[in-house]
Amino acid sequence: MSPGTPLSRGTPGMRGAALLLAVAGAAAGLSGCEYADDVTDPTSAPTVSSRPAPPAPPPVDPGLAEAEQRNLGKLEGVLGTRPDGLVLGGAGGIGGSGFRISAAAVPKGTYTLTAACIGAPTALLTVSQDGLRGGGRAEVSLDCGTVETTRVELRAGPAQIQGFRPGTDPAAGEVAGFWMVPAAPGS
Repeated sequence: MSPGTPLSRGTPGMRGAALLLAVAGAAAGLSGCEYADDVTDPTSAPTVSSRPAPPAPPPVDPGLAEAEQRNLGKLEGVLGTRPDGLVLGGAGGIGGSGFRISAAAVPKGTYTLTAACIGAPTALLTVSQDGLRGGGRAEVSLDCGTVETTRVELRAGPAQIQGFRPGTDPAAGEVAGFWMVPAAPGS
């Protein structure tokens, strides 16, 4: 090419920009290379971070388990036979944090809740639909050894029933149970 051709007439700024692009391209190409000096020992195991394992559940006291089973048998006698049309029901220990039973979908309506407890002076049963706007909530105080019945209005959706014993003393085999059925019309 002769000095007068258009390709040789670049301004010094254009030549500098071309040189800068060439250097940047070479640097980008080399940045993907890996050098043995830049990495740790390839035979070492990769570092994995994880959460520690949850603590093992406390051992079950055989005396406590026997007391719960004995009280569950008594509870069946107090509550009676399982009613027809049962929507939700269950029983469990009420010492410590108590028990929870939930249903993913309960139809909207009025329900009759029948509950009882054995092994403690009193217990508390709550029915809730937390998270549902205008969801139902009821609390039933139980005098153990007797049956309590109440009506509960629920919206369609999930429902949870929790039973527990007030107080902080350790569990001693106390139990509570309940039946929830659609309320009879006019009752």
